[in-house]
Amino acid sequence: MAGRRFALYFSWSRSKEAEASLGTLENRFPTLFEFRRAIWPAYEQARDPATYDQGIAGFLDHVILFDFRSFGDVMLSATGHRPVVIQREVGRDRANIQRRELDDDLLSGIDTLIVVSLDHFQTAQQATSDEVDAIRRFTEREDACLIVCPHHDVGATDSDSQRKAEFSHHGDRLVPAQQRIGGFARTLLAQLELPIENRYGLHPAAAADGSPASLEVFPDLDELGALQGVSTFNLHSHLPHLYIPPALDGQVRLLARQPIAAEASSHPFVEAGNRHFNALIWAPPRGKRGASIFVCDATLWSSAFGGEGNLVRFWKNLAHLSCRP
Repeated sequence: MAGRRFALYFSWSRSKEAEASLGTLENRFPTLFEFRRAIWPAYEQARDPATYDQGIAGFLDHVILFDFRSFGDVMLSATGHRPVVIQREVGRDRANIQRRELDDDLLSGIDTLIVVSLDHFQTAQQATSDEVDAIRRFTEREDACLIVCPHHDVGATDSDSQRKAEFSHHGDRLVPAQQRIGGFARTLLAQLELPIENRYGLHPAAAADGSPASLEVFPDLDELGALQGVSTFNLHSHLPHLYIPPALDGQVRLLARQPIAAEASSHPFVEAGNRHFNALIWAPPRGKRGASIFVCDATLWSSAFGGEGNLVRFWKNLAHLSCRP
């Protein structure tokens, strides 16, 4: 019997991301050419400009979207459905922008919606009132599940010294001094009365064998079994701390924290005494909302950063999830 129907909703404006000025370092993705040069010779299969766009659009297609294909293959096997991949704004048709906003028609064919918020703040992607209303109706379904996934927020300060400290801490030279990602997720969560914020870009710890270090999990709070058999996530170089404001005490549950690399250079979050960052949050059904809402990093659906065995287990858990405790 076919199982749950998943959708990956990339909330970016493709044209605004792809058309970012290459004379500006901050708040843009690298071009495919810059990516190839930084990791040479690992990605030289994409060197032919006749086949691979060497600009930012090529990076979106041949790096980011490509890295989500394994998730699609696993979910096809687990559910009988390949996840639908939707981009909020695909591109331009002459002078017109082609948009696919969240609405009742789109959500009617989905059981689990994963909002992949890899949009830069400066592109001003915000959930409209109509989209929020559609999401609220979607989450009134007891069989529905919403997973909101921002990414890092690096250099969110005017202090050059702090930006340098954050840059040195994560160590990824493809990431500029300021790269604020996940604006759509923040606005959506805020309007759903779950104002969880993605903060920083923290370097996760690795085990002695180079695999991701073990998560700190809280199984007594995981009534749905989302993390059953899952001990690690991934080793993306700059993962966000998911800040839970005090106003949400008792409304959400922290299911997992990920350790920060002890050998990484100093970072303000670490200097404040933190050795882990919040990695997975669950908001159980509440009031009219019959659905579960999860918040985690966008890279948990990617196969590019290690820990794939545990990630596959996590994906399969969600494929067979009963969304009410």
